[in-house]
Amino acid sequence: MVSYNAADHLEATLRSLQGSAAPSDPFEVLVTDNGSADGAAEVAERLLGTGAVERMNRNTGFGFAVNRTAKRARGDYFLLLNPDAHPRPGAIDAALAVLRARPRTGIVGGRCVTPDGELDPRSCFGRITAWSLTSSMLGLSSVFRGSAFFDPESLGGWQRDDQRPVDVISGGFLLISRETWERLGGFDETYLIYGEDQDLCLRAAALGFSPCIAPAAEFEHAVGASSTHRVNRDVLVLTGRATVVQGHVKQRRYGLFALRAGVALRALAERLLRKGPRWSEVWRRRAEWAGGWGARPDAMRSA
Repeated sequence: MVSYNAADHLEATLRSLQGSAAPSDPFEVLVTDNGSADGAAEVAERLLGTGAVERMNRNTGFGFAVNRTAKRARGDYFLLLNPDAHPRPGAIDAALAVLRARPRTGIVGGRCVTPDGELDPRSCFGRITAWSLTSSMLGLSSVFRGSAFFDPESLGGWQRDDQRPVDVISGGFLLISRETWERLGGFDETYLIYGEDQDLCLRAAALGFSPCIAPAAEFEHAVGASSTHRVNRDVLVLTGRATVVQGHVKQRRYGLFALRAGVALRALAERLLRKGPRWSEVWRRRAEWAGGWGARPDAMRSA
């Protein structure tokens, strides 16, 4: 687990792992804290002991911190779990059973629900393609949200209630064997946050793995514990998407154009309709995201 200013969620998740959500197999819980200012590291140390927690003096990025934690792990399987993702009883066992039965899946995710018990579809995604970027640029994915054709990254109306292959498993609940993790080299640390899970899954697929969802592996997600400012989050998400486009979309130049044009069109519509300045501000900050993480000075990190 990687914690960053999510102390309350972290405590609830750690307590669940010590209780009803604990897997049947022997396990350890390791936390890397990315310089939290809300006492998250202290919470983890109080519940797990200081030996299970590594404190970083700043936000080193999600991928870097996960890689760092994995190097300390002793298990044969790694479960990446967000502090605000609370596994339900039996969820981890269900995911592990699928991965053991079908090791060529490589990566297994779960079924995400909201605190109200409703489906949260963001436990998995379709890959970014030239068509999905075109649909987003033209606003079709917003007008026809959830459409398998116009909003392909959402995977249509599928309720995540049966086991099937998917392109991308969210890093908020992602199970992978040590062998596969090491074969892939872990996360690409170019990504500070957002997009590293898509990159990992697409690299796994290129090696012949077929990531899938285990519907019985259900977890509750309180979204956004570490990223609350909407425009800041938009900028980070777009930076991750630009980086994925650079590495995994064949029509790279068009993809980056569509990404920029989509934001520009939203900003223009915002002005014409005299709505809030969300997309206008994101467009103003395009130098931060249009070139992906590799173009940002905070992309290179060291421990």
